[in-house]
Amino acid sequence: MKLKHFLSATAFAVFFILAVGSTDQEDTEKEISQAEEKEKTPPIEVSPSKLYQDYENNEVAADLKYKEKTLMLTGSVTEIKKDIMDDIVVEINAGGAYKSIDCYFGKNHTDEAAALTKGEKITIKGRCEGKVIDVSLKGCSIPSKSTN
Repeated sequence: MKLKHFLSATAFAVFFILAVGSTDQEDTEKEISQAEEKEKTPPIEVSPSKLYQDYENNEVAADLKYKEKTLMLTGSVTEIKKDIMDDIVVEINAGGAYKSIDCYFGKNHTDEAAALTKGEKITIKGRCEGKVIDVSLKGCSIPSKSTN
């Protein structure tokens, strides 16, 4: 009986964390555009391998440098998929096997994501959310292909 309650509580906690932690990618993308217009601050250009390595070397310092800031990175696509919340995720190679940057796109970028291929080199703009399992960018767009 205790196991059943534990499993129910665990399932609820996981669902709650996913629901609270998930943001609407389209809203985040709009916030990025509005902030750029208001502050006239260009995105921080960084390579995927540098971003990944900075987080591997010192997550606290990397958060100070990148978290909640708009980044622009160029790299090769390693994966095009959807997460459990049905958000589009494009993984960019960060310098080796199991090293990638997760880039989350809104549903308004479905056609762009569907046209991508593994190995394709692209530039992505998005807001850095730091590192949980992998380094992630939210509210992403592909500036040269953007439909907004």
